[in-house]
Amino acid sequence: MAPTTQNNVSEVRAEANIILKVVDQCIKAGLLDDAKEHLEKARLLDPSNAYIYAFEERLTFLKQEASKKNIAASTRVAMEDEVRAKLEAERKKAEEERQKREAEQAKKLEETRQRKIESNTTNKNIPVTSPEQKRVVASPQQANVQSQKSFSNAFTQDASAIKSSTQATDMYKRVLLLAWADGAVSPEEQIQLLDLRTTLKISVEEHNKLEIEAKEESYTHALTIVINSGISIKERTVVVSELQQKYQISADIHAKIEEKLLGNVIVPQTKQILYIIDDDENILNILKKIIESGGYEVKTFFTSDQALMALQNDSPDLIISDINLESSTIGGFSFYEKVRQLQHLVQVPFIFLSGLTDEGMIRYGKSLGVDDYLTKPFTSEMLLDTIKGKIKRYKQM
Repeated sequence: MAPTTQNNVSEVRAEANIILKVVDQCIKAGLLDDAKEHLEKARLLDPSNAYIYAFEERLTFLKQEASKKNIAASTRVAMEDEVRAKLEAERKKAEEERQKREAEQAKKLEETRQRKIESNTTNKNIPVTSPEQKRVVASPQQANVQSQKSFSNAFTQDASAIKSSTQATDMYKRVLLLAWADGAVSPEEQIQLLDLRTTLKISVEEHNKLEIEAKEESYTHALTIVINSGISIKERTVVVSELQQKYQISADIHAKIEEKLLGNVIVPQTKQILYIIDDDENILNILKKIIESGGYEVKTFFTSDQALMALQNDSPDLIISDINLESSTIGGFSFYEKVRQLQHLVQVPFIFLSGLTDEGMIRYGKSLGVDDYLTKPFTSEMLLDTIKGKIKRYKQM
């Protein structure tokens, strides 16, 4: 009679696992309601199946995240628009200041030219009111209006008055700053810059050097506004990515500029910090002693809720968590996925501990991306070797 019973259990388990494969396909396809329906069928067949627990937890988590994404989507556009509005306001302000300086420079150059014309007229006895002179002489008001028509017109008109290479370089640099104020230079602006470059006798090498300076200065100004805007790290990442494309800034250059702006100072830690989450106090204390004997600093938590709250503003070198956290509102698998959603913890090694011996559960944990999976009981040496290996790989990455 016993063999028959065992055979029946195996057949039921096999049938339930087939249904769970359908559940997995539905989840991957985003059909969460269909997945839930199939999961209930599997539960009726085999209530003790460990896969059911894992899939149920994942379904709950995915539905919560879908709800959060819907809420976030409704506000994200508004937040992005607000940030862009701030950037645009700052850009316009900077552009107005530059135009004002350019207009003043144009006015001074025009006055100098008028004095030169008057001096030549006196020496050569040429009437100031001749048609040719009328075309040359312009009032400061006319010069200001002309300078507003194009970012380079005011400089192009007065380029002939530039005497030294330093003056020419300074003027060209100001024009480049204005051209890059709102991002990469347009084809029309490139044509204007080429004309001005020819007039001012700016070499290709000088242009390339000055353009890099102007581009990075403009990007630094825009990045400063973003950093001071008070938006979240996640939103800032999106905006900064757009700015990098807009200003054609590489990741290396961005990192140098950001480090300079933030004044980052890396303080080396004397000990590497590990987080351990387990709702069994005895096991938690044992793990703490073993890991501390390996020279690590350990922070322990009875629930994943407490750990997740601490992780919002902390970045340990490795996280170890039990899967079955009965005293937590967040199960082991959901806790792992919430940790991976935190930008500063994306690469931090994560190890699952469990008394389960079901190979399917182990495969499921690894399919989520978990770095390793230790089944209780395990030796102190095995635990410490695993920790050492994972941290070493993390530091190399």
